[in-house]
Amino acid sequence: MPARSTLNPTKNSSTLTGVLVAVAVALVLAGHLLLFPWLVYLFKPLATILILSIAFRNRRKLADSYSLWITTGLLCSLVGDVLLIWPSLFFLAGLSAFLLAHIAYLAAFTRDVKFPARPSIWFSYLAIAVALYAFLYPNLPVRLRLAVFIYSVFLSSMAAQAMGRAILLKTTPSYRAAIGAIFFMLSDFLLAFDRFHVLILLAPVLILIPYYLAQWLIAHSTDSL
Repeated sequence: MPARSTLNPTKNSSTLTGVLVAVAVALVLAGHLLLFPWLVYLFKPLATILILSIAFRNRRKLADSYSLWITTGLLCSLVGDVLLIWPSLFFLAGLSAFLLAHIAYLAAFTRDVKFPARPSIWFSYLAIAVALYAFLYPNLPVRLRLAVFIYSVFLSSMAAQAMGRAILLKTTPSYRAAIGAIFFMLSDFLLAFDRFHVLILLAPVLILIPYYLAQWLIAHSTDSL
């Protein structure tokens, strides 16, 4: 009788994707730090496409609304990543793309839990976002003030919903989404601080590593239990 194969194609595919994402992110960071912009142009979108493939694969397998909204959010993020390669030209457009991503993620996190999942968490996250906004407000260009405020509200609401949902559901995928959302807030707060207050040493490393961790975890929140 032939031996049963112990290979798990899904697990192997996920491992390979993880390795490719890590390599792509490393090359993006190298492009920023070594001033090789072509590395950023090529591998920044590629890293997001690879992460997007995780949610897209799960969407095809599960055909559920949660993975559909997460996939939509990652598609919007991909657009934002491309636009923000040239922030001096397309910052507002990139911000708008990521706003749509957070709306899509928020829609995903309200598929099985009402909003707000935990009002106390929502108010806490909003308070953090508003405090940072107030701190940066004097340095924000007038044309960006309303857009940044709206973005901050949706970012913090998305992250708060993810955390409240995780507390209620107590499942591994929901915990991944909640931790990913925290990383997203951290990345965006550092980006805002670097852009509108004072330059941060090794900013690409400190901003992009939590960003890609966030997207990776959110994408993997579509994995079935």
